[in-house]
Amino acid sequence: MEDQLKALPNAPEWSLIVGKIGAGSVYAGIAFFLTAFLLSALASSEKTKKFASLGLIFGSLSMFTAMITLAVLFVNQQFQFQYVFNHSDPTMPIKYRIAAIWSAQQGSFLLWGVSSAIFAVLALRGTGPYRRVYVATFGLFLASICAILAYESPFPIIQELIVNGVVKAPGTGSGMTPALQNYWVIVHPPTIFLGFGSLAVMFAYGLAAMLSGDIKDYVARVRPWALVSVAILGLGISMGGLWAYETQGWGGFWAWDPVENVSFVPWLFMVTLAHGLIVQATKQKWHFTNLVLSGLPFLTFIYGTFLTRSGLLDKTSVHSFAAMDKSAAKILVWLLAFVVVGYTAVLLTKGRSLAKVEQQPTTDEPSLDRESLYRFGALVLSLFAVVVAVGMSWPVLTDLAAHRAQKVEEPLYHRVVVWFFVPIMLLMAAGPFVTWRTMSFKALMVRILNALSITIGLMGFSLLAINHPEFGVHPDTSIRIPMPFGLSVPLVPWMFFLLFICTFAAVANIWRIFEVVKRSKVSIGGFVAHAGIAMLMGGLILSRGYERKEQILIQEGRPQQALGYTVAYTGLKGKSVSDREGKALFDVTAPDGKVTKIEPGLYYYKEGEEDKAMVWPHIDRQLSHDLYFSLHTPILEAWEQPQSFLPGETRTIDDIKVTFEGMTTQGQLGTPGAAFIANMKFTIKGKTYEASPTFKIGEEGDIPMVGSEYRVALHRIDAATKSAEIQIYFNRPIFPMEVFYKPMTGFVWLGTGIFTLGGLLSAFARRRRSRQVSVVEEEVDEIS
Repeated sequence: MEDQLKALPNAPEWSLIVGKIGAGSVYAGIAFFLTAFLLSALASSEKTKKFASLGLIFGSLSMFTAMITLAVLFVNQQFQFQYVFNHSDPTMPIKYRIAAIWSAQQGSFLLWGVSSAIFAVLALRGTGPYRRVYVATFGLFLASICAILAYESPFPIIQELIVNGVVKAPGTGSGMTPALQNYWVIVHPPTIFLGFGSLAVMFAYGLAAMLSGDIKDYVARVRPWALVSVAILGLGISMGGLWAYETQGWGGFWAWDPVENVSFVPWLFMVTLAHGLIVQATKQKWHFTNLVLSGLPFLTFIYGTFLTRSGLLDKTSVHSFAAMDKSAAKILVWLLAFVVVGYTAVLLTKGRSLAKVEQQPTTDEPSLDRESLYRFGALVLSLFAVVVAVGMSWPVLTDLAAHRAQKVEEPLYHRVVVWFFVPIMLLMAAGPFVTWRTMSFKALMVRILNALSITIGLMGFSLLAINHPEFGVHPDTSIRIPMPFGLSVPLVPWMFFLLFICTFAAVANIWRIFEVVKRSKVSIGGFVAHAGIAMLMGGLILSRGYERKEQILIQEGRPQQALGYTVAYTGLKGKSVSDREGKALFDVTAPDGKVTKIEPGLYYYKEGEEDKAMVWPHIDRQLSHDLYFSLHTPILEAWEQPQSFLPGETRTIDDIKVTFEGMTTQGQLGTPGAAFIANMKFTIKGKTYEASPTFKIGEEGDIPMVGSEYRVALHRIDAATKSAEIQIYFNRPIFPMEVFYKPMTGFVWLGTGIFTLGGLLSAFARRRRSRQVSVVEEEVDEIS
């Protein structure tokens, strides 16, 4: 072994220097961030505050340096570093070498720290009188992330490669997890981690507002960042759903996986905060509520990070995570405890008393106005977030109670979510027409009449389209949807109702855009975002509720039919079976005779000594629907397990009668090339075949044909009992495939883009220099 290591080339000196710079940057980050925290906590002069801000900036630069150095090591394939070795190899394109930086635990913590540092610096300029606590909060938080990275470091060298003080450089690494090798791994993690990083801004501002004694003026400063956070985190969550749709092969966007919900819960609280800030800016109310909501997104994400990194969700999530270093895990737990206890303590001791002073008089009489709708919406969204949080925590709760982690399954979520989804969508539809002043229900109906009429018309056209004889959905009218309390409703009317409220919400907000565009351009972004969410939800409901699917087993020369389409296997595409760009080729003949070629991904990779198949679905996108072809692992073995036979033994397994007549040998036993030959007879469908599979020492044995459908392989022999273990393989693999018809999935993509655009437009309109104009324009528009 030592001789083999000596034969390896020496690691280039520059790479070792880069690694030391990266590791040193993490420790420098700890020093700078702690300096920022301490100087802010002890600040007694403007000069001290300035140095504290510089500490935050230099700490952030240290984190950027660590990220850049890690990128240099990955791009230049320096496999002597453990993290690079574990997640990269020379065959990976450069785009995946870069994405490998955040493909595992250490890199994702670094990405979280860098994303948080970006927002810490960007928002720093506008903090004004809140800067001292803002800097202290970010300094302590980012110091904790750097401390975690000191233990969960991506820069250690593989100790076994150090020979006599010299570091050797292996020529390859283990490579990135095959399931991650998709373009979404390049764009999704940076996007969603930017969203995660933005959450700390609201937390820091909320804490600063309470400790400074001014919980009023921070609203204008924090509001643009809240809207940016909603937009970017929402985009990241949607990207995750689109990634799952294109790669997981189950035909859906969202499965309520615990790890998915870890990002969804903070987003729900962020949406609630964004609307709460509107009330405070316009009516000078909700001070305490907004202080609570400023902290909840960040706190729930820290809690979710603990869940995902603790290993508690490993058995109940489709996502896998390496076990954290024990010291790093302790730091994360202490960070969680500190932020929860600390924020709660400040909230109860300072926030509550300050809110009582600022709170405007209110009435308990029921009324129909914008604030009452926002209050109800905030309650519904918050309860929704709490329910989802309980769901994502359920594996931990059940494991603690019964030592058996259980996941809340998707159907149960759907039964519960409807209680929140329906009122939220109705509020999104009616809310834009309600003024800040009290109005009658009749006045509201007059204002929404046009949007309601258009919605009814559109739903009429949609019904005609759904039932069109050629391109309609033609849903199964016998299907019933389970509801709470053991009830159920027919699929068609239930889907019509859900689509109606989504359409109503989209139309209502588009109508309001045209109404206010000339008077108050500031409000447009919110209406655009609402319309995008309504479209996105409508696409999710349509594609899942009206989907049709069939499963088929395809073999070469034996086409199969599914949903009226004929699918025929035509071959493989790729340099070899281990080519990552490998495809399985099929011809799909539509009912009208049109032939389309589809190419779902298929290649094999090594996991230990076992060959495993990696498959990707093929999606044929059309204007009104997707045809989704989900290829599963090809079936090669005719028997589930290899079977052992003694000489002279006859058995029938899966309609194949096998007789093992005995073993013969060739060559000198114990030397390379020596062969053991199993002489066997097989009776299949009344016909008898003879075959002699061989096992050769140091070489591949013969796998002879058995008739035209099968091959037989000799896996091993037992010298003591002279038994032979064989496996029967299909001569032509069987390709299991699920074919989905997914209507109107385009709305999911379109809605995501529109929602993100609306959120960013709204944030831009409310940037710091425009805050006074924003409030005035909103009041003029909404009260009129």
